[in-house]
Amino acid sequence: MSDWIEKPLAQLISPLETGKRPAGGVSAETEGVPSLGGENIDADGKMSYSNVNRILLAYARLLKKGKVKSGDTLINKDGAQTGKVAQYDGRFADAWINEHVFIVRADPNKIDAGYLFYSILDGRAQNQIARRITGSAQPGLNSDFAKAVTLRLPRDINLQAKIAGILQLLDVQIEATEALIAKQEQVRTGLMQDLFTRGVDEHGQLRPPHQEAPQFYHQTQLGWLPKEWDTSSILRYCTESRQAILTGPFGADLGSADFVDDGVPLLRIGNVQDRHLRLDDLLFVSEGKALQLAKYRITPNDLLFARQGATTGRNALASQEVDGALINYHIIRVSLDPTKCNPRFVESMFNSWLITHQIERSKGRGTREGINTQQITSLRFPGPMVAEQNRITAILNEAMAAIEAMKGEIAKLRLQKEGMMQDLLTGKVSVTPLLGAVAA
Repeated sequence: MSDWIEKPLAQLISPLETGKRPAGGVSAETEGVPSLGGENIDADGKMSYSNVNRILLAYARLLKKGKVKSGDTLINKDGAQTGKVAQYDGRFADAWINEHVFIVRADPNKIDAGYLFYSILDGRAQNQIARRITGSAQPGLNSDFAKAVTLRLPRDINLQAKIAGILQLLDVQIEATEALIAKQEQVRTGLMQDLFTRGVDEHGQLRPPHQEAPQFYHQTQLGWLPKEWDTSSILRYCTESRQAILTGPFGADLGSADFVDDGVPLLRIGNVQDRHLRLDDLLFVSEGKALQLAKYRITPNDLLFARQGATTGRNALASQEVDGALINYHIIRVSLDPTKCNPRFVESMFNSWLITHQIERSKGRGTREGINTQQITSLRFPGPMVAEQNRITAILNEAMAAIEAMKGEIAKLRLQKEGMMQDLLTGKVSVTPLLGAVAA
């Protein structure tokens, strides 16, 4: 550790720079050169170019500061995401930043640019940065933060570069796996399109498309579907033992006194994610109140449906984990009968174009955006027999399992990266043995 030092960030970099935008603002349609801002910095430390605003080149050339170079670290200096960082990869021949970003540029005689980025991305530096953020309504950083944040680093710049190289290699592996997931998601989307319009025969094979074998299909309200299929309401798949489709209780039915620290879980719209439930942020109501609201309880295989706001249509099946929990007013519960359908098939169908385009057409707009139980009931739902539903579901489950396996691999790589950052950026672990381990 004697070969390691700790210095203020300000002593390791060129003077901080920020940028400007012309009066009247900018947009992605403006002709000119990129003007990068906080929206181009992802929370995971990556640059995002999905929406790049531009400024006129003539205006950019008048700016004395704010032109970025490949390898620069960019840090979001104000707003809700203050402190986010990413390393600019030189995507554009010429690019500038706007007034919401600082350029943190390494002094090449003192610190490697990659090592600088990972050091600022590391939790230790992020904690120091967080303490320098001022303001609550509009949080922000001023340039003095660079004097207060300290970094640990080897004296040897070549060693710094080797450390950064190990972490960059892990990032490359993560990005490659993310690209594979994106590709597999596209394949799965196409597969769903085929499965939900062509179906699977008794041999487990996709039927030929309508254009090649029209004798296998008939015209329906949803287009050409296999002759064995009809279309009707989702009610055909619902239980008869309780109300098939209902919305959770009104807010007036639940007062502040009904909520407790430990009781019966109450699921809200944020708990219903895309094809899964998020259960790390639950509210609880008393047992007595839950008895009064018993008709709103959840059983496994209920389809829970977000009914209001921007999330309208998001849905997930209830698992054993939420058996007996309640729904609130922003969720519609569709009580499926597993003897009449494969619940996973129904969930997948609700996420297919055949149903989502009906939901988009039915839901309200503006301040009352949403959908109600009557509209859910009126959706036209394709109806293959349960045996075919099972075959379709098995194919989709296999595709999803492959995607989930890759997501698990990403989670492992991110944990490995986090551990290595903690070890390598403090000198706790030598670089040499890790080079071979990561490459393997």
